[in-house]
Amino acid sequence: MLTGFHCFLMVFVLFFISNVSAQDTIPNSQFPITNFPTDLDSLKVDSFFTTKNIDLTKCDKPEMYYEIYRWYRTCYRYGGNSDKGIDCSHFVNMLYEKIYGHRLNSSSASIFTQCKVVKKGIEDAVEGDLVFFRIKKKRVSHIAIYLQNGKFAHASTQAGVIISDITEPYYKRHFYKVGRME
Repeated sequence: MLTGFHCFLMVFVLFFISNVSAQDTIPNSQFPITNFPTDLDSLKVDSFFTTKNIDLTKCDKPEMYYEIYRWYRTCYRYGGNSDKGIDCSHFVNMLYEKIYGHRLNSSSASIFTQCKVVKKGIEDAVEGDLVFFRIKKKRVSHIAIYLQNGKFAHASTQAGVIISDITEPYYKRHFYKVGRME
């Protein structure tokens, strides 16, 4: 039995092989047509996120997940903004600009001021929301981007770009608020 993602992938391939226009596709498709990177194996990416309890068939921006996969385990470097090392605010900023077309401020604390706080926090977080942590001196000092099922992607000082869960004791202890760009 094929999963929804695999069916989408088959339609995607057939779409390009048959050279049809977007008007010839089935309207109101449950999966958006997305330009997936040709240098990544979509089955590997799907499998990777499945191990993280993330279902790519339920995401709004599959291209964000591909970009996270591309950056996964890139080392952390304070002030870094390249594949040689990146910090949390540059990582989130790069994702946000690439996926949503919106440039954020430069630090996690200043990005927090750009957001509208999500009242119920993680309980009401949606894909693309920003997750803020108070780790140093009780001020906003770390940022992540929310994915789904309590998972978020970020650049950690210990492991580089990773996917973590809000229920992990360290992140649960330092969690501050969820912010939404409008």
